Amino acid sequence: MRQFIQSAQDLETYLAPMSLDDEDCVVFALDGFQSRLALEILQIRMRKQGQIYNLSNQVVPCVVAISERALRASRPVMQALNAQISKTIIFDPVMQIEVMRNFVTGLEEVLQTSEEFERALECKETPTPASYLRYVDAVTNYQSLDSLKFSLKIEQVKQALELVPGMDAESCEDLCHPPKVSLFTQLYRRQLELLLNWLTSPAVYEEARSIYRKEWGFLEAEDLDFADFDTDAFVDSKMKKLEERFGGDSEQVRRQLGILENVPSIAVTKLNRRMNDLLHAMENMVLERIRIYNLVRLWSSLLHHQEMNRLVKMRFFRNMHGLCLSGGFSPDEAGLQDLLALISARG
Repeated sequence: MRQFIQSAQDLETYLAPMSLDDEDCVVFALDGFQSRLALEILQIRMRKQGQIYNLSNQVVPCVVAISERALRASRPVMQALNAQISKTIIFDPVMQIEVMRNFVTGLEEVLQTSEEFERALECKETPTPASYLRYVDAVTNYQSLDSLKFSLKIEQVKQALELVPGMDAESCEDLCHPPKVSLFTQLYRRQLELLLNWLTSPAVYEEARSIYRKEWGFLEAEDLDFADFDTDAFVDSKMKKLEERFGGDSEQVRRQLGILENVPSIAVTKLNRRMNDLLHAMENMVLERIRIYNLVRLWSSLLHHQEMNRLVKMRFFRNMHGLCLSGGFSPDEAGLQDLLALISARG
């Protein structure tokens, strides 16, 4: 996926103030956003929307008013862009495949970039400005793909499926709401694995808790306030509640884990069966077969992306929180350019 932010000047392009005509603006209330970093990341991902879908080289006219906790965006530009994406994504199999590929490569890139950035932090090294900019770019690229939800609606997927011979309500429902392993399910499974250590292996619990916090502890909130929950004491309190729920019975915990371990294979098997049935039902639909099949797969990819988006975002906030503290910044008040200046000065 293209890297849009490679220099301090590029970052400035996505963060610079912008004058907009209020009469032509749509306003989004951002009451749930607490930190400056969260607001700036939102502005960058919004400005990238046309670029990420290769529909424009220009940034989307939008700006976050940090003091007001609101985002203003050009209504004509947003409407035209969403309409263009919608029209293309519904009827163009090539774009469907390209967007699905971007979902996959975007996630691979942001996870790889996260790991490289974290390795530097763990080794007490200062990440390079280039790695920091690459991280900011990868996160906002992946999040910007989420704008597809404004252009691809479940009703459009259902309308396409209505063209398939023999399509029944149950099959349509399964394809529009594909079984999946949610982020919450994965988190709960890891908590139960940790609970077994709590109940049966106190000697290894402390190390297991440390690993859990590193991989999952940042998911307990929606902003940089996760640090209020990412503590040993908070995790211990979770274990105490889970212990009470299962009556301290480790065998009950193991049975529940056994059920959760089967969820991924069941979900994959069911979805694959439905997709194979869909292909078989469309074997005589020469002109529409690829388009409809891709559309359904793209819809499933979008739902998965919305799950992973939170993981990507909160992992980024966890890493930026560490940088803020090391530089003496308030996590709620520091901006992306502040952290770039910090890293550049140390280099």
